[in-house]
Amino acid sequence: MSHPPLPDLNEEQKPAVLAPDGPALVLAGAGSGKTRVLTYRAAHLLSRGVPAPRILLLTFTKKASRVMQDRLTGLMGPAFLVPWAGTFHHVGYRLIREFGHKVGVEGTRTLLDREDQRDLIKEIRDSLADEMPEEELPPAAAILGYLSLASNLLIPLRELLRRRAPWLSHLEKAVEAIDRRYREEKAAQKVLDFDDLLLLWLRLLEESPETASILRERFRHILVDEYQDTNPLQGRILDLLACDHKNLFVVGDDSQSIYSFRGAAIDNILTFSERYPEAGVYRLEKNYRSTPNILNVANRIIERNSRQIPKTLYSPRPEADHPTLVRMYSDLDQARFIVGKIRRALDRGHEPSEIAVLYRAHYASLSLQLALSRERIPFHLTSGLKFYEQAHIKDILSWLRLLENARDAMAWKRILQRLPRVGKKTAEKALDHLVRTENPKAALSDPAFLKAFPAGARPGLSRMGETFKLLGERREASPGNVVLLVQTLLDTGYHDYLYETFEDPESREEDIVSFANQIPPETALGDFLAELALLEAGGDDLSADEIKNRIVLSTIHQAKGLEWDMVFLLSLAEGVFPSSRSSESPEDLEEERRLFYVAVTRARHDLLLCVPQVIGRGYGSPAAPSRFLEEIGDEHLTVNTYNSWED
Repeated sequence: MSHPPLPDLNEEQKPAVLAPDGPALVLAGAGSGKTRVLTYRAAHLLSRGVPAPRILLLTFTKKASRVMQDRLTGLMGPAFLVPWAGTFHHVGYRLIREFGHKVGVEGTRTLLDREDQRDLIKEIRDSLADEMPEEELPPAAAILGYLSLASNLLIPLRELLRRRAPWLSHLEKAVEAIDRRYREEKAAQKVLDFDDLLLLWLRLLEESPETASILRERFRHILVDEYQDTNPLQGRILDLLACDHKNLFVVGDDSQSIYSFRGAAIDNILTFSERYPEAGVYRLEKNYRSTPNILNVANRIIERNSRQIPKTLYSPRPEADHPTLVRMYSDLDQARFIVGKIRRALDRGHEPSEIAVLYRAHYASLSLQLALSRERIPFHLTSGLKFYEQAHIKDILSWLRLLENARDAMAWKRILQRLPRVGKKTAEKALDHLVRTENPKAALSDPAFLKAFPAGARPGLSRMGETFKLLGERREASPGNVVLLVQTLLDTGYHDYLYETFEDPESREEDIVSFANQIPPETALGDFLAELALLEAGGDDLSADEIKNRIVLSTIHQAKGLEWDMVFLLSLAEGVFPSSRSSESPEDLEEERRLFYVAVTRARHDLLLCVPQVIGRGYGSPAAPSRFLEEIGDEHLTVNTYNSWED
């Protein structure tokens, strides 16, 4: 029997890998080698004689599963491949195919992808919309998000809507009706969606004692990666699956639990030792990624959280420079500072892909995107979407484009398709009329023009004309005040559209207001729109080699699990980071603090914290430095001031 080379493990990792049978919680701090521990734990079980099919290894991504399988093969050889390794949904799919008949899922079931789900819900939504014309139902994508979140949180749909979308209180019955019809259609068509894979897995454990017994015997050892990201549904499945043998080995870091908006429940990891009092708890605190000085900052910030399992990261690396806090006046100065710093780093031979700029919210990167583009420094956004390519920003841009050019057919088309009771054919007919008329914006208020369209579409077209008239008056009275124009758009209907259309309307509204603040009054609107259009296209189809030669721009959420030599953190000001909404509850503020911890621990060597005094160019407003900086303390930072006139 092959044995894994345990000397490859450090003094913290080895006890975790060799933990006795029973429940075990491995608290794996950032950069402490959690993947190594999970892989070696599986290798250790195999070397003890545990049959590979008796091990269940659950991950959150296919990539993580492949990495662990490859490493396991390297340690033990191909004969020891773990057949039950994969994501929760992948394993659930296999189990439903095998045991689905036990809970009424007979025969083969097709699995709907996300697009299929949206299309089916859209059909149901549209049919119900005909039955209740007075209601403006959310689009299919938003409804799908609510249904999915309710499933993963294991709460009734109505309760989910009251928690996450109170602005839809008048539509609760309608959304519940869509949910019922959606379930009925899935059953009639013999199809399943992704959430069904977990819900049915749970039903097998709760409603079929025979199947539950088989699964508990089959999976004698359950290993779970990123346990802090499990939601209530996944947590319940794991507890039921392990309730006999208790061989549940979970690896995670409560300090990196940052996905509550997706349904992740930090309570799963925080209460593990309460649910399993006999559990061994193993701390991996030795960080191989960052300098001690960076870890000092991370430790200082996370110790302020009351809901946590205490641990202190330390590094075997030599002491280095303190992270640098840089004060500057504005977003524009922030962009200039970062561009200059990046340019000098590249001149010294730094790899572009080893430099990252991280931010709490996408809108905070707009000034920097423009500055990098002007300086011809290529960059890659991990989201693939530049800030101004997002749907809600493109909507606002379409209105602004029409203020500049009333013949812009693509802008007209986008806005017309968002009007209530205006379908595709009506939008095409209106577009055809508008682009041929002498004064398109005035035509919208012409009774003769409106008479050519169905009665249901006329109010939306008429309000569109009133909005353009108001925009024109306000632009004439206050030239260059784009904030006023954007606020006018929100006040005259777009605010309601956001809240009826998207799952996250508050953050999108914040995006829009912040976007307006990026436009300086001294810049003509037309010039600014042209500058946006000249930015490079997004990086969705860049090759690996192309990405290697680009700076990385990323939200912190998308940066989790990644690391770079040099990291900039943008806009560390109250209201931006922590976000303005986080002050609503202590739990939200603690998650913001965990998000800051994740950001800091992405840096290997250089960490630069940027603190503008004014948020938003032009009509920006003064902002206090982030409270997190005071919590860190100046003794752990090198504090500098950037003056653009000295650059």
